Amino acid sequence: MPVDNEWYHRLGDAWWDPDGTIAPLHEINPTRVAYFCDALGEIEGIRILEIGCGGGLMAEAYAQRGAFTVGIDRSLPSLRVARRHAAAERIVIDYSGSLAEELPFSDGAFDAVVTADTLEHVENVDQVVAEAARVLKPGGRFVYDTINRTWQSRLLLVWLPQNIFRIAPPDTHDYRKFVKPEELHALLTKHGLTNCETYGLALKRHPIAAGLSYARTRRLGGFVIGDDTSMSYVGYAVKAASPSSA
Repeated sequence: MPVDNEWYHRLGDAWWDPDGTIAPLHEINPTRVAYFCDALGEIEGIRILEIGCGGGLMAEAYAQRGAFTVGIDRSLPSLRVARRHAAAERIVIDYSGSLAEELPFSDGAFDAVVTADTLEHVENVDQVVAEAARVLKPGGRFVYDTINRTWQSRLLLVWLPQNIFRIAPPDTHDYRKFVKPEELHALLTKHGLTNCETYGLALKRHPIAAGLSYARTRRLGGFVIGDDTSMSYVGYAVKAASPSSA
């Protein structure tokens, strides 16, 4: 079955409800934000583009740390929620309704490009990576988080959460659209980005125990960065510096 990306249009204010439909995102995001910010280094004053920002959960974290943050997403209803929440929190973020494959920015416009939970939803991963590389400045960093295409991810991130524990709606993910690390690394190289590191992003608990916990408490038990890339993984790549700056 194809991915139901229209589901994100219908979330509304549930984007910001830590006990609601996307409670797992609120649980995983502190771990992801910590990794992303560590990979980027000092982010105060830099220009960051988030591809696939959704309702703005991670974009606000970068802006709160002093980055000039731009978020793009194809879901206009999600962006309305993101703008409303940022305004209420008095956080300045520039949101744009755009396709990840056709970024409306000039070459070298950003110091960093970040994307989480997005590459497994786009139509053309190659083109998204190409666009991310294009809008990065020489020496800029591309930080990513996506899902590996393995039997473990098919079982534990598609079948169990969508069909058994009902953590996610049907058709939230399509196993065929998951991206293996070596496939992503090859695309990064193709578009002038050098992968620097890749780590796994996994549940702290056994997935079955985490699912049972979620059914009782709406909590999975936390996430950890480590060596297990069999399901989700994070990492970053650097764009080659221009000859004049070398």
